[in-house]
Amino acid sequence: MSRRAKIVATLGPATDAPGMLERIIRAGVDVARINFSHVDEEATALRRIAQVRETSARLGKVVAVLADLPGPKLRVRIDAIRQLNVGDVVNFPLPDVAPEEGDIPITDPEVLPDLQYNHRMLLDDGKLQLLARGIINGRLNAVVTVGGLLKLNKGLNLPDTTISIPAITDRDRFALAICAKAGVDWLAMSFVRGPTSADYLRDAAAAVGLPRIPVLAKIERPEAVDKHIAIIDAFDGVMVARGDLGVELPFEKLPPIQKQIIAAARLAGKPVITATEMLDSMTKNPRPTRAEVSDVANAVFDGTDAVMLSGETSVGEYPFEAVQSMANIIVEAERSMKHEGRSFMALQVLRPSDSIEDSLALAACHMAGEIKATAIITPTLSGRTARLLARYRPRAFIVAPTQNAATLNHLAVTWGVQPVWMEKVQTGTGRMGAAVKDAFAAGAVKAGDRVVVLAGHPLEGEGRLPTLRVVKVGEGGASLEP
Repeated sequence: MSRRAKIVATLGPATDAPGMLERIIRAGVDVARINFSHVDEEATALRRIAQVRETSARLGKVVAVLADLPGPKLRVRIDAIRQLNVGDVVNFPLPDVAPEEGDIPITDPEVLPDLQYNHRMLLDDGKLQLLARGIINGRLNAVVTVGGLLKLNKGLNLPDTTISIPAITDRDRFALAICAKAGVDWLAMSFVRGPTSADYLRDAAAAVGLPRIPVLAKIERPEAVDKHIAIIDAFDGVMVARGDLGVELPFEKLPPIQKQIIAAARLAGKPVITATEMLDSMTKNPRPTRAEVSDVANAVFDGTDAVMLSGETSVGEYPFEAVQSMANIIVEAERSMKHEGRSFMALQVLRPSDSIEDSLALAACHMAGEIKATAIITPTLSGRTARLLARYRPRAFIVAPTQNAATLNHLAVTWGVQPVWMEKVQTGTGRMGAAVKDAFAAGAVKAGDRVVVLAGHPLEGEGRLPTLRVVKVGEGGASLEP
């Protein structure tokens, strides 16, 4: 493992090409994203998830599957590209109203009565703009203020409107049923409006057989930004989804909001993904722009757990090059931070909570820095101790041996953590030695390395005895005196 920040790549037709999935996983993909906003067929999603499982197992690399639910995302349902000119009056049919020629049907049309006079209607990420005028004969009338070509399946944003669509839509339930059948690792909820959305998603997931899956909130609406602290507390992770967020809010507000959400997620010990248009030009070009390189690097400097590729890998012409470029940018950004003689994120910025495990995690990070340890090894059941360590952004890599397959994949999105399979669970102090051997067997550490071992949570049925130890890795992964 040569980098701390993780890479999320969206799967699609471009990654369906023979050998492409293996190439991008080898290039550095840690999390494969299934975007259910663009997957309408169950067979397609099942096939892609099965290919991720087969390829990651064959390569011996942990790759998690993130299912991104469509949520109450409004999209046009037109059959052909249309030209909208400034001054045109466009009609959007309400529910149970049959579309007529020239109408623009949308998904979830029950939202249309929520629009008031002069509310903005932004199509295709704001490239086309309209103003609502009112409802006449079962249709919302709107006038075009910024024209252009309206393409198929493009999104509709309503930044001035409080929408009343349920948090979990029928399309979400369709996607959840597929997720349960395939066995995904994370669920991402689109257009989260508040912390209670986490309960709705967990209940809906449990209803289809996913009772304990971690859930991630996508911050895409102004009200979510206002409530981001409570949302982060309620969910297991968060995504700065800059695409719709940049349409719903003035785009110049995005950089400070991104930093604010990343800092809040790190403070809470929850993984955070920075997403949307990070290397967008690579959809058509083999090299990123200088601005895109800086964008990815600055997300790393901000302390994001992961950066995400969307169209670059799902439909782009250069998916492999996009992943490779992102990995190279991350490595160089992290190298520059080390060369400047500072930690990835200053440890003194955060203070431990009252828990013993949190205090030990901070102590382990300080100790690893003082003795120049290669890694902090923490055997884990739930992944909690590994996430506590990641919260402090230590210089040393975090190696998390576990016998819980779900935990193995859950940790794939967390900064600096290399999850490895724990072959044999032992009790007491033997557990720490076994963890070192498993880390060695996985190639996470090598003979001669000095490592810090932190056993934060006991095995089921044992006493609560968190322990911190420094060892030198010997041949075969034996634990020797440091």
